[in-house]
Parts: sequence; structure tokens; C-alpha cells
Amino acid sequence: MNTTPIVEKPASFSGPRPPSNARFRLSGAARQTSYLFICQLLGILLGFGINLINTRSLGPADYGLFAATFAATEFVTLFMDFGFFSSGARVLALRRDAPEEQRRLVGALIVIALALSCLGAALLFGLSFFVRPLLNAPIERFLRWFCLLLGLLTGQTLVEVTCRGMGRIEALSFFNLSSKVFGLLLLGIVMAAGIYSLPVALAASLLGSLAACVHILYRFRPQFQNLTEAIKALWSDLKVYGFHAYTGDLACTASSRTDSLIVSHFVNATAVGYYRLAVLVMTPMITFSRSLSTTMFSRFADRPRISGRVLMANAGWLAFCVLGVIALGKPAIHFIFGPKYDAVSALLPLVALACLFNGLAQPLNKFLGAQGQGRYLRTIALAVAAGSLLLNFGLIPKYGLMGACFAGAGITLINLILHFYYYRLTVRARS
Repeated sequence: MNTTPIVEKPASFSGPRPPSNARFRLSGAARQTSYLFICQLLGILLGFGINLINTRSLGPADYGLFAATFAATEFVTLFMDFGFFSSGARVLALRRDAPEEQRRLVGALIVIALALSCLGAALLFGLSFFVRPLLNAPIERFLRWFCLLLGLLTGQTLVEVTCRGMGRIEALSFFNLSSKVFGLLLLGIVMAAGIYSLPVALAASLLGSLAACVHILYRFRPQFQNLTEAIKALWSDLKVYGFHAYTGDLACTASSRTDSLIVSHFVNATAVGYYRLAVLVMTPMITFSRSLSTTMFSRFADRPRISGRVLMANAGWLAFCVLGVIALGKPAIHFIFGPKYDAVSALLPLVALACLFNGLAQPLNKFLGAQGQGRYLRTIALAVAAGSLLLNFGLIPKYGLMGACFAGAGITLINLILHFYYYRLTVRARS
């Protein structure tokens, strides 16, 4: 086994040219990445429009309740996977030359997602009776009223893994855009009717997301007949990969998403709104990394390593965004959201640092997933989960919002180091 560091040689104009099909695939990847990134940016701009309406119309207190409702929902619904979605993306990628099998797999995943959504809705309804003392936020009535729609947010994950596994990046791009368009249209209608309120804002966001999910999944023409073989394929991959990835991702994601819940408990729901708004502002920074990694997922399945050009493009974008936040973050927050949200600007540098570390890890994570390294991902996630709980509970009660930001930067740095370590192990094993 070769244990020397692997360094990819830069392309040379005088050296041999890559095969035409390789050039075509690379250009196709660049085109898909650009398309996904542009559509996601447009979706983010529309999302900013939605949040601009919500922040200015609801005010910091009600916007904090809006954010706390989704924070509680995200924490519950992340359990509603059991590894099926992780395996679904991988099995779809391995069957990219068998469209009929893919359609049956999509049908099986939709059936599974609906069952998981109902389970999630029941859990949210039950949580509503305990949420006020746990989170110090009066959101119990929203969890009860919208438990079914909140449970159906599982559909967002279903669409993402389906598009990623099938290589349908254009469809994923359209989904990211259309979900915001539908939500914005609904908000415009209710504002024109003069019935805007916090429950209406929640309903508009949830219905917009559901409409986009249904539209995209319908375009895949899923088959619901003879699903036995599709379910068997998902179950087989679940046992060797999906469940390992699920348990690791569950530990990591559950612990990392405790930041908003801990902030709500030890500070207040308004602070949750500030914190999540800072993360929202930084979304364009991480979007390119996710777009690039998602586009390359199906290609990573049979590649020995990640191209140096992919890593350099990702790192260059992230560095550019960090410099932009340092230079323009504070005046941008004041101009867009108004003086009531000036507290958000103090959080941006640390949130940007966390996004830098997180963005650098994105291609490594997707490569390990496409290679079926579920045990590596589980080990990473368990280690990150332990660090996340330690840092969140150690820093947030004492330092509040800034403690959450410092914890986020520390957690994502640990995550990056571990991803790089296991990526090197995987590349060396393939050498």
C-alpha cells in the first residue's frame, strides 16, 4: 500500500490532452454546478425577501417564535430518516443507467417518506405539551396546528437525495427556486388580503415547500407498482451503508442543532431569531460548496480521489466570502433588516469562520458517502457530536449568542479535520 502523500499534478498545455469524454463530463459538471448555484442564489434572494417581510412585519419577538418553531421541527424530523434517504441517494447513483429501476426506487422512497412524515407529525404533536418549559418559547399551539405540514418537511430531504442520486441537478435547482417562489406568492396574497400574522407566515412557508416538493417528485414519474425489489435494494444498502451513515449523521446533526434549542432555553426565543438570521445571511457562502459537492456526488462513486480543481474552486470561493463578510457584513445587516437587528452583525465573523470550515468539508463528505464509507462517516459524526455537546453546553449558558458562535466554529473545525483524515485513508486504500 502506498503511504506517500498523493499530490495531483497540474494540467500542462504541453502534456497529453484528456480524452474527449472526460472533457465533456468535466464541462457537464461545471455547467450543472453553475446552474445549481445560480438557481440557489436566486432562491436565497427570494428567501431574503421572505425573511425581510417576516422580520419587519413580525418584529424580533414573533420572528424569534417563528425561528424557534422551525428549530424544534428540524430537531425532531432529523430522526425521521433511519438511513433510507442516505441509502436512496447511493442506490439511485449506482443505477443511473437503469431509469426504470430508478423510477421504482423513487416510488418506494415516496412511500417511505410519507410514513416517516406521519410519524414525525405525531412526535411534534406530543412535543407540543412539553415545549414551553424545555425551550422557554410559547410555540406549543403552532406545533399542534401545523404538525402534519411540519412533518411533511421530510419531503425536502427526499427531493434533495433523489435529485443528487439521479444526477438531476437541474431539477434540484428548480426546486430550490420554486419553493421560495411559491412561499413568496402566498405571502403576497395574504398581505394583499390584510390577514398577515405569525401563523399565516408559518403556513405560507410550509405550503410553499410542500407544493415545490410535489411538483418535482411528479416530474420524476415515480412508479408504485412492484416495489418489492426496490425496497429490497434499499434495505440491503441500508444494512451495509445507510444505517451507519444515519446513526453518525443523527448524532452529529442532533448535537449540532441543539445550539438553537440551548440558546432558546438559556437566553430567549428572540436570541434564536438573531442567531438563525446570521446563519441565513451566510447561506450563499456555503451554497456553492454544497452545489459543487452535490453535482459531483454521482461521479465520486467511481473516482479514486477528488480533483484538485474542485478543491481549489471551493476554497477560493469560501475565502472570497469571508473577506466580503469582514468588509461589508455590518452595513449590509443594518441596511437590509433595519436597526432592530444590528445585534446580528456582531455574530457574522464567527459564523463566517464556521461556514468556511463547513464548506471545505463538503466535497470530502460527499466523496466518502459516494464511496460507501458509512463507517468512516459514522465515526466522524460521533466524534463531532461529542464535541458539539461539550462546546454548546460549555459556552452558550455562559456567553449566550457569542458562545453559540464560538462553539459552531470549533465544531466545524473538528469536522473538517476528521473528514480530511478519513478522506486520505480512502484515497490511499484505492491507490
